[in-house]
Amino acid sequence: MKILLTLAINSLLGRKISVILTLICLTLSITLFLSIDNFRGGAKKSFFSNSQAGDLILAAKSGEIQTILYVLFQIGTPSSNIRWDSYQKIKNRNDVEWAIPISLGDSHRQFRVLGTTGEYFKKVKFKNKKFTFFKGKIFENTFDVVIGNDVAKKLNYSLGKKLIISHGISSQSPHTEFPFKVTGILNKTGTPADKLIFVSLEALEAIHKNWKAGIRLPNYKPKNLKKDNLIPKEITAAVIKLKSKIEIFQFQREINGYKNEPLQAIIPGLAISKLWQVISFVENILLIISLMVLITSMIGMSAILYSNIHLRKNEMALLRIVGASPKIIYILLIFESLIITFLSILFSIIIFQILNLIMNPILDLHYGVFIEYKFLSMNNLIFFVFVILLSILISLFPGYKAFKSSIIK
Repeated sequence: MKILLTLAINSLLGRKISVILTLICLTLSITLFLSIDNFRGGAKKSFFSNSQAGDLILAAKSGEIQTILYVLFQIGTPSSNIRWDSYQKIKNRNDVEWAIPISLGDSHRQFRVLGTTGEYFKKVKFKNKKFTFFKGKIFENTFDVVIGNDVAKKLNYSLGKKLIISHGISSQSPHTEFPFKVTGILNKTGTPADKLIFVSLEALEAIHKNWKAGIRLPNYKPKNLKKDNLIPKEITAAVIKLKSKIEIFQFQREINGYKNEPLQAIIPGLAISKLWQVISFVENILLIISLMVLITSMIGMSAILYSNIHLRKNEMALLRIVGASPKIIYILLIFESLIITFLSILFSIIIFQILNLIMNPILDLHYGVFIEYKFLSMNNLIFFVFVILLSILISLFPGYKAFKSSIIK
């Protein structure tokens, strides 16, 4: 066995260019499959874990997926608002344990601003964990602000930093007359909250006092900004926790039939499942393409081994002279295929881990998709076994050709 391995290695070293090209193709195809499979599973897990903020999301009637993406992930365009009095009535229902209001629409240097109450940090969970503070504390005054960990890092903000919030998602309409002060920085959560700027609902109401129907009122001077005068008229949505999960579907039916205004109660997990049903087709297509690339690379390796049999006429004749049987030469070709495959798997694992280390922070920072780092999963190990078995299968044809060739008779 050791002699066969040595012969196979020496034979491959004698054909460096063709072997290196085969190795590169096979390595890239395996890396492609690993990357797609890892991103697919990681993104799905990230979306589902980030959708567990509460039992239901209360919002105006619109597309469920669009609403969930906007409210929980800050992706897409704003949905319609719901009236504050409707929110209060639903919050005070006997079957509601708590309800946390959310108001979206403004931004600061491309980071979304989320208006809420201090209870948001105590009640709402992402990945089944509550928010903790890296520095500072929850906002107490009207123009205090709490920022996510990524916001602090990217903008180099610290406690006491003054910032200006802009109307909408652009920076073209800043609320310059209402400066905010950073009073808290959250610990890293690996969720979209890392890229959010949290303010009180009263603060959002105050900075929009001089706006009517999306237009800024000229020559407005802020006055009488006591909290009693800053009760919002509308909010974007609310995160709701019920006293009993058994009542979720009953509660949902009642809210969907709410008469005072068109509302809907969305179960986040179900909405994300619908989203994944839509994109699962694309996922499967990508996996099939990556498998086809892998099989094509394998066939290329088989073609190279097959075409080299004629060029290796003298080498095989010499092996027969020193006593190597046709069976040994057959096994030798399989060994060569396995060596290339094992090296490709090894290099693909290294490249895959490097890509993980580089891409995960980028995906987390820009898209809020935090893919948990794993060295290798069970699916990856099963895939490697499949690749090895496929390489053996692919090498049988050139091996059989060598076995039957007149070169080795």
